[in-house]
Amino acid sequence: MKTIIIDDEILSIETLSRMLLEYDDIEVVGSACNTTVAEGQIKVASPDLVFLDVELPGMSGVDFIREVKRLTQGRCRVVMYTGHKDSMLSSFRNEAFDFLLKPVDRDELSAMIQRLRLHIESSNQKAPDNNPADINSTVRRDREKLIFNTNFSDFRVVSIADIGLFYYNSDQRIWEVVVSGCEEPIRLKRNVNCETLLALDPCFVQVSQRFVININCLMEVCDNTCRLYPPFEQIQHVKVARLYRKKLISRFNTI
Repeated sequence: MKTIIIDDEILSIETLSRMLLEYDDIEVVGSACNTTVAEGQIKVASPDLVFLDVELPGMSGVDFIREVKRLTQGRCRVVMYTGHKDSMLSSFRNEAFDFLLKPVDRDELSAMIQRLRLHIESSNQKAPDNNPADINSTVRRDREKLIFNTNFSDFRVVSIADIGLFYYNSDQRIWEVVVSGCEEPIRLKRNVNCETLLALDPCFVQVSQRFVININCLMEVCDNTCRLYPPFEQIQHVKVARLYRKKLISRFNTI
């Protein structure tokens, strides 16, 4: 993956560059201390991955995420890294792929790169949908976005990356979806079942009879409980059932 590091601190660039040497599939092809230089490098190198500091001269790194997306036609993943934890939410709202705190922890960096590899792998596995099917008139496939009907006439367009999980509401006997930026879960129609949800994208994995998670949002499993990345870090009740644990683990390289 061609990688560019954008940071106004030369020492931080050098430190992260050395850490990235441990990964054979990552090649640092450039670095920049401001967004003006960064724009030129992005145009020339067309990177797959950008590490972006929040505090930059002239423009906030959070605002520059959109510029990176524009210059790469949305193909490049952006990882924000900063010493300011309060920038996390705004980074994800502006479609950053991930967020790291300075000084960058080697284990956190390794976990992020593993998520990135899985994300790229799942994206590459998607076959062109030349005949998109109407899945029970509730969910439609359109590249990396889904349409959820919110009532008889209205709908909401949601990026797959913004979906944290689906869960079965046993009281209402329906599946609901938790989406970044939505205050309340979106209720799906009664004829949607677990098989429908799993067929939407390879990133959706069943961890129990009640829960289907976005594997790209999974940070760790502790005491059989899933811990998710922001903005889903407050969800702490998703248990991994024994029946599904082995299949979940098989999605990762284990060392």
